[in-house]
Amino acid sequence: MKCKIFFSILAVAAVLSSCTKDPIAIAANVDCAAVSYLGTIEPMIRQSCGGSSCHGAGASNGDMMTYNKLKPYVNNGTFKGEVLNNQTMPEGGSMTSQQLGQIKCWLDSGALNN
Repeated sequence: MKCKIFFSILAVAAVLSSCTKDPIAIAANVDCAAVSYLGTIEPMIRQSCGGSSCHGAGASNGDMMTYNKLKPYVNNGTFKGEVLNNQTMPEGGSMTSQQLGQIKCWLDSGALNN
């Protein structure tokens, strides 16, 4: 009986672990010189993260709609961790390989307000 329970738990764990989403590869061929906060990053964040229930103006889980409001999350590593490393944001969606590459370029170049 104990053996059946063990194998049942093992089977459930295997099924649940297969339900995680595969990470998207971060594009390496992005023209980093063409990436800027105002022209690339801000529009991307507004489109992907700006819903009132997400990270829009006044959101309880962090307003990220301006550079000054986003920068603390960049400085403490939360933004990079959730968007690039864990790829858990945007919630309920995903970014393309190209978009992830653009964010990586911006972060690697100092996350400037340009």
